[in-house]
Amino acid sequence: MSLRRVYWIVLRKELRELLRDKRSLFWLFAPPIILPGLALCAGLFIGSQALRIANDGFPLAVQHGERAPGLLETFANEDSIYLVDLPPDDPDVDPFDEALVLLVIPDDFQQMIDAGNTATIRLLTRDNSLITQLAKASVRSVIGRYQDQVLEQRLISAGLDRDWLDPIEVNEGRQAVANTIGVNSNGADGEADDGPGLLATIFLPLAVTSWMIGGGMGLILDTTVGEKDRQTIENLLVTPASRAGIVLGKLTVVFFASVAVMSLWMLEGLALNALSVASPQLLDAESLTPTETLDILAKSSGNVVGLVLALIILIVPFIIMLNGIMMAWSARAANYREANLFMVLMQLGLPASILITIFSLPATVSLPVYGVPFFGTIVAIRDLFSSTLSTTALLINVSTGSLYAALAIGLAAWVFNKEWSLTRGLQ
Repeated sequence: MSLRRVYWIVLRKELRELLRDKRSLFWLFAPPIILPGLALCAGLFIGSQALRIANDGFPLAVQHGERAPGLLETFANEDSIYLVDLPPDDPDVDPFDEALVLLVIPDDFQQMIDAGNTATIRLLTRDNSLITQLAKASVRSVIGRYQDQVLEQRLISAGLDRDWLDPIEVNEGRQAVANTIGVNSNGADGEADDGPGLLATIFLPLAVTSWMIGGGMGLILDTTVGEKDRQTIENLLVTPASRAGIVLGKLTVVFFASVAVMSLWMLEGLALNALSVASPQLLDAESLTPTETLDILAKSSGNVVGLVLALIILIVPFIIMLNGIMMAWSARAANYREANLFMVLMQLGLPASILITIFSLPATVSLPVYGVPFFGTIVAIRDLFSSTLSTTALLINVSTGSLYAALAIGLAAWVFNKEWSLTRGLQ
């Protein structure tokens, strides 16, 4: 049988079995759908609780408030806080009562303020819960505004203004590098744009490995060791079907599933990045229509979309190489335990390698590094999201990665061609 015919037969068989296997489909797509949903529900719950309290204001008790009349008036005019009366001075009574935050004013507070010195107040919280921390942040915000008022008065009395406090102004930017992937030089003096936000720089490279964590590699075990357990591998051994066609057919289905899972994680990463970049503009706007909000989010994620397109070019041979290596090992494994050991090592090693590469290696590496198997692609992914990947480095990585992918497929086909390997574990 020709390689093409074997390939299409195996591809249709594996795809049909995958679509019928609801358990495998669940473990493939459940993590990128359920986990963000749970995080969103948790955020909505916490936000609703915070809004419920914020509608009435966070309860604050001020001990000896008469010693700081200006500060007390600032708290009284704040909508997010309402003042509560202190309970009687009794050791058996909770000093907080219904208050979440207790502010203690010292005897010499106003004297220190009037003298131009630094006054100290004590801020106590009931507990360490999230609502209490939000109340604490709100109280500190009001104290900060009152502090600005006092500072403004001191500057006016001294004949100064706010500009006097900032003698140096820093205008930040980033120099554009020639022939660099993912950088738009649209600023003055050859400056580059800001590139992806912090969430994209860390989350999106990790999303590259999500296809393994999400269950993509588990399909390889099912199509190899699973065939041995179901005692269907003998049907392949007695046919003259091309071993390379069998491997390519199985790997294609796994590749499709891997890309689908990874795409879900990337879409969520793009949404997170757009939200993080656009959040200052969204918070500053008093009212926005849905169309204006979507327009802001789209503009915030424009640069990241280009990076993802370049990422696809990088990871296609990378995924094929890892899947080929995994299939070669799984075809030789005698049982699920032996195959799972290798898969777990890869699932733990790849994300760890990406994190080490992001935070440990120098920003600039020599071009031959991009041609190193496995490691070169991780470095290229890091440099892509930090906007330092050159076109030459990309070409080196893609060409060598394609070679390694072909060798991995050849290795898997060679192992499949060895009956001693496929019959390990069979009774």
